[in-house]
Amino acid sequence: EESSTGELVGPFAINIQSEQVKLLQTMLAKNKEIYPEGKITGYYGQLTVEAVKKFQAKYGIEETGIAGPITRIKINEILGK
Repeated sequence: EESSTGELVGPFAINIQSEQVKLLQTMLAKNKEIYPEGKITGYYGQLTVEAVKKFQAKYGIEETGIAGPITRIKINEILGK
């Protein structure tokens, strides 16, 4: 099993389940403002979409709710440490 530390590389899409999604959720959960529910399920559902949108809004990235390349780089930068 992949560890839940490391770098976000994706791919991400709604309704997928993966270790990368777990890592994304773990990173987002560090900021209660962005991901108050803080659920680490590995499933890319509505809560994750909303959290990603909040992150994107905060950093001036197009709010798609999907962690694409620009969003991933920013999340790695801000929450990956």
